[in-house]
Amino acid sequence: MKRKHIDYFDFLRGLAIIFVVFNHSYSADPMSDGLIDMIYLLIRQIVTCAVPIFLAQSAFFLSKKNFVNKSEYFSYLKSHSLRIWIPMVIWSLPLFFIKDHHNYIGSFIYMLIGGYSIYYFIPLIIQFYVLQPVYKRFARNWGGVVILFVINAIYVAVDNYIVSFKGVRLSLFFECAPFVMWVVYPAIGYYIGTNGRDYKLWPWYLLAFASLCMSVLEARALYPYQGEGLGVTKISSMIFSISTLFILFSSKLEISLKNSTCTYQTIVDVGKISFGIYLIHKYFLEFAVKNIIFDTAGRTVVTMILSVLLIISVKKTIHTKIAEKIGFR
Repeated sequence: MKRKHIDYFDFLRGLAIIFVVFNHSYSADPMSDGLIDMIYLLIRQIVTCAVPIFLAQSAFFLSKKNFVNKSEYFSYLKSHSLRIWIPMVIWSLPLFFIKDHHNYIGSFIYMLIGGYSIYYFIPLIIQFYVLQPVYKRFARNWGGVVILFVINAIYVAVDNYIVSFKGVRLSLFFECAPFVMWVVYPAIGYYIGTNGRDYKLWPWYLLAFASLCMSVLEARALYPYQGEGLGVTKISSMIFSISTLFILFSSKLEISLKNSTCTYQTIVDVGKISFGIYLIHKYFLEFAVKNIIFDTAGRTVVTMILSVLLIISVKKTIHTKIAEKIGFR
């Protein structure tokens, strides 16, 4: 039987992609004591949960998927991986052609595996598709989630030390594509998908508030060393993201948010085309918006509008199957 579509998960995707665009648009001074800079730093710490939201949501639905045999599992893996890999390659090609290459074959392979720009997310999500059977068994209870949290925290702490203190420059692909950097977030999705969305929220609100405060302080402590430490690669940001996932995935929050119809529906609509926005927004941001707009919020709004308008225009002018092939669903 076909599962009923729940628009709240489109809302979560919409929220997450807005967070992603804000993250990439960030232009404030994190060390400034000015009001606007402080507000932007606070929001910058909040939006670190963007990728965790996408990963947990994917895992939430995978937790309800039961494969009868290996053949069905590999068929699912192939179809869903190609569905996101092909658009990634298409939108990576312009970057490949405008770059100077010392090794064309190596650069082309690097592009194919998601090495360009922010496309590390595609091989990352494919890794979690592969790991579905492991999560299915391992993330049903708190014990498995805690073990994965410890593994994740150790990796993040090492990465933070290497990048934020030692100043070792890693590409997004080598730093963020390994699944171990994010391994706990799909576990949260599997846990909630298995055990339900009805639970007490107040402990998670308290933990989110405390960890967000710590994340802001940690970011300001780390930034002077190497100009790093603003993102999710902090233990405080990990804890904030985990607590935020439990808040956002709660059925109680879903009921309360649906009451604000206009804003809610707008974000739902954005969520329905979030994959396309992810694929193209950096082109607008890097090649146009950043050169003429210097405010973080302004960049975010303009980049979102341009991305949405392009996707809507393309979907109205070309065949649906072609639009889907380039990631405009």
